[in-house]
Amino acid sequence: MSTAAQADANAGTGTGTDRDTGTAVRDGGAPAPGGGPSPGPGALSARRAVGLVAKREINSRMRTKSFVLSTLGLVLALGVYTLIILFSKEGPAKVGVDRDAAALRPMLTAVADRADGIDFEFVTVDGDRTEKLLRDGDLSAVISGDTTDLTVTVERETDEDLLAVVNAAVAEERTTRELERAGVDPVEFAERVASSNLETRALEPSENSAAEQFALILSATGLLYFFFIVYGIMLAQGVVEEKTSRVVELLLSSIRPWQLLAGKLIGVAVVGVTQLVLLGGAAVVLAEGTGAISLPTAVGGTLVTMGVWFLLGFFLFAAMLAAAAARVSRQEDLQAVVQPVMVLITTPFVLGITLLSKNAHDPVIEWLSLVPPLSPILMPARMLLGIAPAWQVAVSLVLAVAALVALTRIAGRMYANSVLRSGSRVPLADSLRLR
Repeated sequence: MSTAAQADANAGTGTGTDRDTGTAVRDGGAPAPGGGPSPGPGALSARRAVGLVAKREINSRMRTKSFVLSTLGLVLALGVYTLIILFSKEGPAKVGVDRDAAALRPMLTAVADRADGIDFEFVTVDGDRTEKLLRDGDLSAVISGDTTDLTVTVERETDEDLLAVVNAAVAEERTTRELERAGVDPVEFAERVASSNLETRALEPSENSAAEQFALILSATGLLYFFFIVYGIMLAQGVVEEKTSRVVELLLSSIRPWQLLAGKLIGVAVVGVTQLVLLGGAAVVLAEGTGAISLPTAVGGTLVTMGVWFLLGFFLFAAMLAAAAARVSRQEDLQAVVQPVMVLITTPFVLGITLLSKNAHDPVIEWLSLVPPLSPILMPARMLLGIAPAWQVAVSLVLAVAALVALTRIAGRMYANSVLRSGSRVPLADSLRLR
């Protein structure tokens, strides 16, 4: 058919041919039915097309200085954070014991050593210098007087743990004296009392202190939140950049829109997982080497789990970000269209920090961690704390995969309907329309 005849035919159907790519488009720049070129005899297979796009994304991003520098910067930040934790761990609080109360010092030390979570160091001091030592911060408290009339002096507030230790030590001291007066051997009496053992049993024992649990929560939720934001926005910016430079028209002359979107998602995900594994490995080495945080026993399985949840969460959020980005043709308009998706990513992070830190066993957080798009951030944090039952993990995974399938189909439709349309923002109803 001649060019003129082809033009007449297109005029009668409301379609035209893009001058640069030869792709059939509707009036106004919308793609013709089919969302892309018709496969010819030499067309790429779907797998080949997706693989080439993914390889292109991986090579173009992992070989950049920004990727190397950002990875090194994150590892350095982890090292600094580890040092902060180590130096923030204070040693035993020093408590002064003046010479009048010096006889009580061995009992004070013995009681403090038997108590869990209490760390005091009792030192003998000269009563004339106690006030200066307290004001200078060299001592947290001073115990003075004899066993019948003790005084605990502090600069501002009295430590309740210290009061408990002093009261217990005084009680033991007086008990020992009364037993000696009654002709009972205090050592034999103590052995008989100690023969009655008290066993404690925790339904869900924790290997971490409250501070360590908060660090684990912050690490799990913060790390995933950071990667979802960084790599999701990176993908969205790449979509707009290709659309602005008209590169996307060249690409879609050979492959279909859904193949381009799938390849970009897989490529960026591989880059993100690579950096996540490098950062997670560095975190494990730092934690194990310094003892700053007690990690779960099966740390390898934890890293694999984090990687799985990263992929689920990334595909879930990034597909929506890419579809939203395809609706605009300028970087200046990107923030407005991706804002709703950013709220979906930020919400589970805020909930994780707030609710998990207060009560990790709260039923609200348990149920929210099952529901996508909250589960990709909340469930890994609960798993890292060791409080997520297997059935909840399984349910959350099934629901996340189902949501991923549904949202990917919707995002693919939005991307195909919007990516070839330039100019003003594509209305949401038009991007969702079936063609």
